[in-house]
Amino acid sequence: MDGIVNPKVTDYIQKLGGFPELKGIEDYARVNYVPIVLKDAARLLAFQVAQMKPERILELGTAIGYSAILMALYSEARIVTIEREQNMKDQAEENIRSFNLEERIEVVLSECTAFLRDTKDSYDFIFMDAGKSHYREYFDLSLPKLRKGGTILCDNVLYKGLVVNETAERKHRTNVVKLQEFLEYVHSRNDLMVSLLSVGDGMLLIRRKDNNE
Repeated sequence: MDGIVNPKVTDYIQKLGGFPELKGIEDYARVNYVPIVLKDAARLLAFQVAQMKPERILELGTAIGYSAILMALYSEARIVTIEREQNMKDQAEENIRSFNLEERIEVVLSECTAFLRDTKDSYDFIFMDAGKSHYREYFDLSLPKLRKGGTILCDNVLYKGLVVNETAERKHRTNVVKLQEFLEYVHSRNDLMVSLLSVGDGMLLIRRKDNNE
């Protein structure tokens, strides 16, 4: 069986619900092979921000702005999203303007690590969806920026299910090994609450424990 869960289950989940208002961006991403968050993962992301009601969100990895727009539609948060490629930033900003969200979503052209090192701001919710081999570095830099009670959500942490394989093809090996190390690291920390979910391509929820936990 390929993937993380039974493909029939995945197909069934994908047919339920959805975001009709974002279909245009979804179609563009599919035709142009732009990676965006999978539908079931997108529903979890929307649920999280709607429930948490964060004031400030940081997203690492913008692409064409799909998940930033989604988070803005399901919260009242101000969102800063980081993208390293100029053409992706331009497309994201065009999509954001089409939803009249340019006052709430700021797209920053930067490497994620550089932004995290330089920013003095703090956030209630951080969504990591950038270079998978850098998740440990992003996490270590993000945690000090996370406000008390805040949550970090990481996407693609099961990496097509390859993290459970003892060996991986050379083209995937770096990402797989780095993700394995990252997952072991966060699960080993006694100061964190961690939940690893087989949603989409694998999602990881992280928050600091309260003093009484």
